[in-house]
Amino acid sequence: MIVEFHVGASFLHETATDVPEATIRVQQLHCASNGCRTVMAFESVDRGPIDAALAGDESVDASTHVSTTRRGHLYSLDTQDHVLTTVGRSLVGGNSVLEGATRDGDVWVVRARFPNKGTVLAFRDELADSGVDIDIQSFTEDDEVQPQYGITDPQQEVLLLALERGYFTVPREASLSDLAAALDISSQAASERIRRGTRSLLENTLGDSDSRLVESSPQ
Repeated sequence: MIVEFHVGASFLHETATDVPEATIRVQQLHCASNGCRTVMAFESVDRGPIDAALAGDESVDASTHVSTTRRGHLYSLDTQDHVLTTVGRSLVGGNSVLEGATRDGDVWVVRARFPNKGTVLAFRDELADSGVDIDIQSFTEDDEVQPQYGITDPQQEVLLLALERGYFTVPREASLSDLAAALDISSQAASERIRRGTRSLLENTLGDSDSRLVESSPQ
């Protein structure tokens, strides 16, 4: 069962603020009682601004540039962020697997695979006992999972609305502010979701097959 949920965490908040053009994804997550080590992808931004942002981010204990990819850069980061550590340890304890997580505004959009709905509810309750609240967005059985092409549900929502309302027609039948108002988000948030979602769709459909999205396990 694939579950998508939103969770607020301070991890990389400062970096996301300093480099707002970057798409930030969790590729791998390994957590223990003393913190987490993550493999992070920073897309659509040069290395210099990322290095500067990470150096000043209080949620990052240590950072190492791992490699440069066609899309951006991979980093290994150490953190003791309470929310991230709690989520990571609870996933492992519940025999669940992180599929991927993307920072979207002030929240992390997380996709994880659980054995069944009971383990999802137990996971949610365990987090609540530790002071971490999650907002579950969707449950999807394995046989219902459709290709996401690397886009998050919020990105899919605004892209489908844009298609329905005529945002992509010539001449344009709906403005960015129209879409934002319909979704009760800011025009900037709508613009970022359209831009990032479109990029991911193109890269994961028209892009080279060997550069398709790879996350912590086969989003």
